[in-house]
Amino acid sequence: MANLMIAAEPDEMQSLRAVAAVEAAATGEEADLPGTAQALLREALTSRLGELGLRWNPSPEAVERHASRAARPGGPVARLVKNDRARRYAITGLAVALLILLWGGYVQGWPWTGFKSNNQLWQWLQLLLLPVAIGTLPLWIQHPEYLSRKRRMAHLAVGAAFAALVIAGYLVPLNWTGFPGNTLWNWLELTLLPIAVVSAPFLLSLLRSFGENQRREIMVAFVAALWVLTIVGGYAWHWTWTGYEGNTLWDWLGLLLLPLLVPTVLLPTARRWVSANPPSTSEVILAR
Repeated sequence: MANLMIAAEPDEMQSLRAVAAVEAAATGEEADLPGTAQALLREALTSRLGELGLRWNPSPEAVERHASRAARPGGPVARLVKNDRARRYAITGLAVALLILLWGGYVQGWPWTGFKSNNQLWQWLQLLLLPVAIGTLPLWIQHPEYLSRKRRMAHLAVGAAFAALVIAGYLVPLNWTGFPGNTLWNWLELTLLPIAVVSAPFLLSLLRSFGENQRREIMVAFVAALWVLTIVGGYAWHWTWTGYEGNTLWDWLGLLLLPLLVPTVLLPTARRWVSANPPSTSEVILAR
């Protein structure tokens, strides 16, 4: 058994004690500082190994192979990503190319683009919602401190503008949006899976944060109550705009099964499978 001595700063020790105390309170056991440190080290190592393309307890050959690959000079794509000016030029070029494609597809009717037959905002939402959610929601969930007040206000303004567009799409109606005819059921089909996929890695921390934020608990309870009200209204009071009436338990399972399984079953199982070999030959000893 190998011993590893790690010197911890006072703030790091205080943070470790906080994690150990909270987790111990949740299980009703005594705080275990070394055990908590070992668990955190294992979790961080597993995450970092995954980022490097390695599994837990990699063989020396795998380490040497990945190290030699990392030591090679980056290719043109890697250099492009690291160069701010080149990246700006590439983004500008892609934006111009997209505008040309939109002009050719919708104005000139280029059939190979397929844009002419997909000419509603709803169809673009079906195409882009998942990648946009993956690119934005993790930052809002995991690192909200990185979002300045100005950017928060900008996001709220964009959200309010989109909500106004949705309302106008139904009331005017604006047929180019594709919103008329789509019920609440269709919106759930559109949004539930992207939200589940994006929030799955942060589900545990989100659940813990609810207990520390009463306002968030109230908001979640309010949204849940509204959803229950729509279900009652859809089936008992025949609210046609919900789109619930006519959908059976089988349809609800089809709607909810994958979004519920991804964060609660599939992702934890995949993590346990990836890190199946426990670190049995090392011990972490922390000193002040």
